[in-house]
Amino acid sequence: MNEEKLITDRFGNENPFRVPNNYFNEFPQRIMRRIEHQRKRRRIIRWSIAAMLTGCVLSTTFLMKSINQKNMPLEADNSQYIEDALDYSMINNMEIATYLTEAE
Repeated sequence: MNEEKLITDRFGNENPFRVPNNYFNEFPQRIMRRIEHQRKRRRIIRWSIAAMLTGCVLSTTFLMKSINQKNMPLEADNSQYIEDALDYSMINNMEIATYLTEAE
């Protein structure tokens, strides 16, 4: 009680806190503007993330295809080389199959 008396003696019974004019009348509109601003911001962020992920997927797909295309000619060249070597050595498929079954 003694503390309350000191405060009232020093500051009086008047409320020291003030609210700007029409604060509570404009409060709902300000809150709604903030909510709408946050919704727009979230929408922009979501679309940005979606665009970045799409870009990553497309660039990864492009890189993988380019790597596979670089490796494909080598595999085709190797198989062509093997076929040419077998043709020149005059080994037929039956001899190859016999050799493979005997090796097992």
